[in-house]
Amino acid sequence: MKLVKLFCISLAACFALPAVAQRQADTIKVGSLAEVISRAVQQNPTQAVYLEQIKQARYNYKSSKGFIYPNASAGFTGTDNLSLAITPVPGELIGKPNTTLDVQFGKHYVYNTGVTVSQSIFNWTSVMQAKIANNNIRLTMLQQDAYVQSLKEQVARYYFTALIAKSALEIIAKDELLGDSVVTLTKQRLEAGSTDLISVNQSMINFNSIIQNKGQSQQLYDQSIENLKILLGASPASGLDLSERLNLDSLTGVYVPQIGADRSLDVYRQEVTLADYQARSQRSAAYPTIAATAYFGDQQYRDNFGLSFGNHAWSEYNYIGLSINIPIFTGFSNANKYKSSLAQKNIAELQYSSAAQQSGINDRLLVKNYADYLLMVKASEASFKLYGDNLKLDQQKYKEGIISLDAYQKAFQDYLTAENTYLNNQSLLLSTKSTIISRQ
Repeated sequence: MKLVKLFCISLAACFALPAVAQRQADTIKVGSLAEVISRAVQQNPTQAVYLEQIKQARYNYKSSKGFIYPNASAGFTGTDNLSLAITPVPGELIGKPNTTLDVQFGKHYVYNTGVTVSQSIFNWTSVMQAKIANNNIRLTMLQQDAYVQSLKEQVARYYFTALIAKSALEIIAKDELLGDSVVTLTKQRLEAGSTDLISVNQSMINFNSIIQNKGQSQQLYDQSIENLKILLGASPASGLDLSERLNLDSLTGVYVPQIGADRSLDVYRQEVTLADYQARSQRSAAYPTIAATAYFGDQQYRDNFGLSFGNHAWSEYNYIGLSINIPIFTGFSNANKYKSSLAQKNIAELQYSSAAQQSGINDRLLVKNYADYLLMVKASEASFKLYGDNLKLDQQKYKEGIISLDAYQKAFQDYLTAENTYLNNQSLLLSTKSTIISRQ
């Protein structure tokens, strides 16, 4: 019986090992911001959508150039003339002057088969449509670049938020030990009769505040990790391990970086170009079009139903034609469409001008904010360390009975406030830094 149980345990372990290995293999490990950004750019699901859209735009461009090549088609038609047309014919033709005869010309059944070839010689609208299709490729590629910029900003923001939350959890772990020791000490003094229940309750309130901060930081870390997984295109069950630690000393010593070009402006600029081509395409509707057509085929006429493939059953029917189409009046439709396209071009130019002006202002503000947040982080970091030193001194004084619990609780609350201020300033600084990183 023991051998059977041992065998079952061994067999279960054999099946469990691949599952454990699979779980370990599903964990994504990244060691730097550059690495996680690189992964996101390569694996983000929206990136795959943009690649397909670019492919689609290229096929549309190739399709729009079809007017360059001749079009050929083969066809067969059969006609049953149910009632042939009657044509009045002068009787002189058959020796009956001063009379008119009603004569039917043609055959009851007519068959045509052949190849029709057509070639556009001049069609400026088709040329403009091809240019529009070509510029749509460029527009889609620029939209992808703008999305990559936004993607880098989102990745950097979630990455920094996760690091801040992880750093906060490390600090809170120390706060939790400190708060727990104060609660224990206060309860001991209550039992000794040297303090009251209010002091015990206050120490427990402070400890509960630490637990709440811990839960909020953990929630912030979890949300950042899950959002990063979405941007990385990872599966819901996979893990994400950030091995980098937030180096605050090097962070506060960073100079204000230069901001690169805003790639979203390229999209606005390309939309202006497209609107110009669309206006020119609409204007070309008033231009003449020239096309050549050729037909090479055979005909067969029959009085009775049927079809013959014998000698002399078919007669050749070939022709070559040249067509010139000049629009004269279209009910002001083309004129109004052209004016509408000009208005669309003006709208695109205004949007680009407004976006460029707003981007320039935001860039200047971004640099100023980064410098201001940098000063705030340095100041709040110094204050946080000083409050921490004071808390240690007040804790020693409280243990020795030099100060009251109220004074120590006040120092502890000041320390927690300084901690929150420091972490919030870090978040503001790194959020601004995320935008700058996306522009590099």
